[in-house]
Amino acid sequence: MNRSGNDRVIPGKYLLLAALRGFPHADHPMLEAAGELAQLHLARERTPAAESIKIERRRIQLVRTIDRWVTLATPVPELAAVEHPETVGRLVDRLAEMTAQATTALTYAPEAVFYDAWVRIEALAAGYQQLVEDLRHGIRRLPDDPYDDR
Repeated sequence: MNRSGNDRVIPGKYLLLAALRGFPHADHPMLEAAGELAQLHLARERTPAAESIKIERRRIQLVRTIDRWVTLATPVPELAAVEHPETVGRLVDRLAEMTAQATTALTYAPEAVFYDAWVRIEALAAGYQQLVEDLRHGIRRLPDDPYDDR
């Protein structure tokens, strides 16, 4: 298979937001995982809590898949790099949840409420974009033990 180098580049916020909203992408592993996360959040909205364990397990798998992929796709950070408080996978999962809520639960909400939700999504996406840039330049590092939830 002849792959371009694009599958080794962390996608920017616009590609990520498009994938979260279900738009097609160029077979990028992180965008595929992000799109599935958004679909899982949509499914979770319609699933009784007692039956949502499979959804939660799959979400955790996808978050960890994104985090492993980011580790392989980014350079080793500088020694003085500042630690980011959460992983890229967790950030993408939060964006997926917010996007799912904005596209379903808020569909019939007043326009101002819908607009406010997208402003919050855009703010979080801007934080994602800054993190991606910082990781690319090696000036930011991800948590050493990202799954230690104390």
